[in-house]
Amino acid sequence: MKHIFFLLSFFALTACQTLPSPPLPPQANASQLLQASQFRTPLLYLEAPLYDPEVQEWIPQRFLDQVQTAIQGTVDNPYTDTQLQQALSQKLSAAEMQAVIDFYQSPAGKAVLAAESSFRERINLKEDATTSASSQPVLDATRLNAALNNIFMASADSLINRLDSYDCLALMQIPGSHIGLNVAKRNKANFMQRQIRRSLVNLYHDVPAADLQVYLIFAQSELGQRYFKARAEALTKIGQDFGERVAEAIAPGLPSCVGSLKLSPSAR
Repeated sequence: MKHIFFLLSFFALTACQTLPSPPLPPQANASQLLQASQFRTPLLYLEAPLYDPEVQEWIPQRFLDQVQTAIQGTVDNPYTDTQLQQALSQKLSAAEMQAVIDFYQSPAGKAVLAAESSFRERINLKEDATTSASSQPVLDATRLNAALNNIFMASADSLINRLDSYDCLALMQIPGSHIGLNVAKRNKANFMQRQIRRSLVNLYHDVPAADLQVYLIFAQSELGQRYFKARAEALTKIGQDFGERVAEAIAPGLPSCVGSLKLSPSAR
């Protein structure tokens, strides 16, 4: 009897050892999340003023093109990725990052990403009241409006202060630019709010209603709220640095700009 019990125990132990273990759920890191979610895309909405008809009236297109190139280069800078990855890693677990990636790889997620990355095509369209009404809950749930407001204001402050500090403000050689800079200083809050609205009002114009509803459900879920809160905080953290980097990038392209800071009267 003892021998039979021993053999049964042995076979049971062997069976436990040979049964395949259930696969672990896929895990992700912050770098993978940045790529799958096109996380940096909202930073490109800083281009919105470049498509403003009023801005285009007093700034030559060649200069606006330089600014756009500088913004794109700053978004693509590895430093930006590093900052965003660090912020995300502190807020989300690997499993949560993977769950967010899974959403963005779904049909609804892909439709949302396609709309967000092609925002330039709709930035000057006339506002569609129906589209605006359906997309507003999404903008609220994803905190995109609030995040952009923080990014725009921090970047605007930084950009204006840095450009105003250059001795090269031969910016004055660009027709109307001194007016634009002064207007930006006095009315930057109202101006930026208008640009944010222009960026977002038709953002999801081409997303099917069913996909937009799926996105809203995801955004309002516990996971979605954790992710979008983390995204808003991550983007906000780099707003000031983003503005400074854009200013550094475009300053050498200004007419007669030597890239030097203004010197105090005693140092001249």
